[in-house]
Amino acid sequence: MQNVDYSVYEGRRVVLVDENDNEIGTEDILIAHQGSGKKHRALSVILYRKVDGKIEILMQKRSGGKPVFRHLWSNTCCTNLSPGDTYIERAVSRLKEEMGIEIRPDSLKTLYRFSYEALDPTNPGWCENEVDTMIVGEWDPSTSSGQVGMKLNPAEAEDARWMEIEEMRADMERNPETYSPWHKLIINDPRFVEEVV
Repeated sequence: MQNVDYSVYEGRRVVLVDENDNEIGTEDILIAHQGSGKKHRALSVILYRKVDGKIEILMQKRSGGKPVFRHLWSNTCCTNLSPGDTYIERAVSRLKEEMGIEIRPDSLKTLYRFSYEALDPTNPGWCENEVDTMIVGEWDPSTSSGQVGMKLNPAEAEDARWMEIEEMRADMERNPETYSPWHKLIINDPRFVEEVV
């Protein structure tokens, strides 16, 4: 198993929030993810495309170098927000950092927020405890100069693939332990389904 370089997180702080995403302070990013965690602000991005009348989702397999939920399949990218971050702008920069994807801000759309907590089976003693903002965008590099191909950052994503949404749901039923907990919540949320399907 790949070792985690915790030093890359030194000095990073997350925004602590209540269940309604109201700011209540800040915390060191590593402390916020230990034990039962401290509720903090996050975002999750899903890029999708339509192929032969079906919807495909761009998935990433989380790197073994991440502190939490390592080697699990998840949404296109996600991140915690730091003080001063705004959602769409941070989603754009995170797609570039994790996946090497360049996309225009107006290609992304905020759908909804949800709160969840999950203990990490891949790294006992660690967790996620987030108010997560769901952001989506349709991938169409053939018609948009603002979108280009992928180049994965191995510190963030060890693999990526397009997966048809119904095929993914079936695989989640068979192999739930291979997917991140927040991704399973997103894929089964009617607000997400209504937007992309």
